[in-house]
Amino acid sequence: MSYRTRLTLAVYLLAELAAFAGVVMAIGIGWTIVVFLATGLVGAVLLRVNGVKAMRAYREAILERKPPGQAVVTGVLGVSGAILLLLPGIVTDVVGLLCVLPGTRSLLRPLVTRFLEKQMDSPTMTRFFGPRVVRTQEQAQPPPDRGFTTEDVIEGEVVDDNTRARTREDDDTTTRSRHDSGPKPLS
Repeated sequence: MSYRTRLTLAVYLLAELAAFAGVVMAIGIGWTIVVFLATGLVGAVLLRVNGVKAMRAYREAILERKPPGQAVVTGVLGVSGAILLLLPGIVTDVVGLLCVLPGTRSLLRPLVTRFLEKQMDSPTMTRFFGPRVVRTQEQAQPPPDRGFTTEDVIEGEVVDDNTRARTREDDDTTTRSRHDSGPKPLS
């Protein structure tokens, strides 16, 4: 396990311990245990309900030939919230409630979508969410147009490597001979 992972786990455990102590001080140990059991039971019920609802929404989106991205994000948030409610802990219960409640779930949905945009490649995002809208950043004001002058013109000739390079005289004689000669007799 990396140092960063251990540090994150230690901070999480300290936050859970502090939250547990705060709830015990506020409502007592008995009510705290009741809250843990109640949120675990609610999490178990919501896991089943949200799991079935997520699968149904995904299936409907596929059958209607719509991108299933929003159904997937909503389902992942609902199932994740139910799992977090199922786990013991005050912090996990609060985060689980944020994922499960419809009002806060709609606030979290764009965050999860943006996270997925950074993790997935463009074709996969298009397959899941449909064509993406690209927002361009405001550009700095371009310098004012100073007009077109002959100093800006660079004379040159494009030469294709696959054909022989022709000079301007070759082009003039070829053009003149085509126009002057008229139709050629068949031999």
